[in-house]
Amino acid sequence: MYGISSWAAELSCPIPARLCPHADAVQEWLVDWADLIIGPLDATARDRLTRSGVARYAGRLYPDASEADLRVIAALFTWFFLLDDACDATRRPRPAEVSALCDGVLRLLRSTPAGPPPPGSPPRAGQPTPAVTPGRPSPAAGPGPWTGHPSAAQSRPAHHPAAGTGARSTNQPAARLTTPPQSRAANKPAARPEAFDGPLRRMLADAWRTPYQRMSAAWRDRFVDAVAHHLVGVVTEATNKASGRLPGVAEYIPLRRATSAAYVSYALIEFATGQPVPDAIYHHPVVRKVADTANDLLSWFNDLLSLERDAATSGGHNLVLAVAREEGIPVEAAIEAVVRRWQRSMRRFVELRDAVPSFGPAMDRPLREYLDGLGNSVRGTMDWSMESARYRDVVAAPRPAGPLGQAEPRRRPDRPPNGIGARAEPSG
Repeated sequence: MYGISSWAAELSCPIPARLCPHADAVQEWLVDWADLIIGPLDATARDRLTRSGVARYAGRLYPDASEADLRVIAALFTWFFLLDDACDATRRPRPAEVSALCDGVLRLLRSTPAGPPPPGSPPRAGQPTPAVTPGRPSPAAGPGPWTGHPSAAQSRPAHHPAAGTGARSTNQPAARLTTPPQSRAANKPAARPEAFDGPLRRMLADAWRTPYQRMSAAWRDRFVDAVAHHLVGVVTEATNKASGRLPGVAEYIPLRRATSAAYVSYALIEFATGQPVPDAIYHHPVVRKVADTANDLLSWFNDLLSLERDAATSGGHNLVLAVAREEGIPVEAAIEAVVRRWQRSMRRFVELRDAVPSFGPAMDRPLREYLDGLGNSVRGTMDWSMESARYRDVVAAPRPAGPLGQAEPRRRPDRPPNGIGARAEPSG
């Protein structure tokens, strides 16, 4: 109904395309890992996972990751996509069931992983993982006001969890990955042992083990905060859809920042680069503004791409639909308005990134890696979305022409770090 030819060529992205050289090898590994953790996959499921190219998505967002680390990230991405499918595949979700599922996710992330990893799980090859003391779980809290970015000052809700990564769910309904409640006559959460179990739980437990053991307690808190923020958005959207509530543009934009799970992917930049960013810099208002703008760019691109699906299953939860409804204009005109909004935000992203100051020589490299990672999240989401069978039902889509069609170098471009001691012109 709404083709992409009318807007895709107008979204010119100055961020260079990149791809981790291990992406295709990890994609092959990922299918075998899912087969091991979920149970034997039938031919259709294996083909669908292969064609989705989730490891290539991870490889575009973390182009310098080692093969072992890319396995961990790809496993987490796969889990987030399946969670998204489980929560967002129907027009009328049951919010209490979604909330119970999210509650179980956060309880798992805040507990100590038990036992050794099973054969085939994604280890960090060649490096031991020292034991660490788990961080103390935060008190339960409600969703609170939307701020657009999960921060250390926000509470960590225990029963409203989070992530994925930028793009929304497939156009096909998801297979059930959790135990169904005993009765669907009433909208009540399943019993606690059954709310989050089965293959979906096993996948997260296995994928989470390496980051939990290797990263600091402060980093784990940051990651879980981002997941919790995402899951609050998931529950809020499910509640809105169940009640028929249609958010306005001002409400939708911060909500979309949560449901995109982009902040979860941002926390993984440090895992992939091995360059931790202190909280004072990570949550600095200038740096957060860059992160928020990057989130908007990848989220709005996905809204444009998934417009037809969202019109059928997500009610008003799409920026194009929210603009059309609020301004009283046809959807085609709303598409043009969102494209113009995206273009302004892209120019703003480049300006904000270049204006980030130096926080001292010791912090310049970690900050540069983080800012580059924010740019990769935008360009990588765009490129992967255009090639993945998750959005384009083809086995091997050609590289998109026009602004998304430049070849992706496998090495970091030789350029001074944006905003850290030098100002670089955006690469074309």
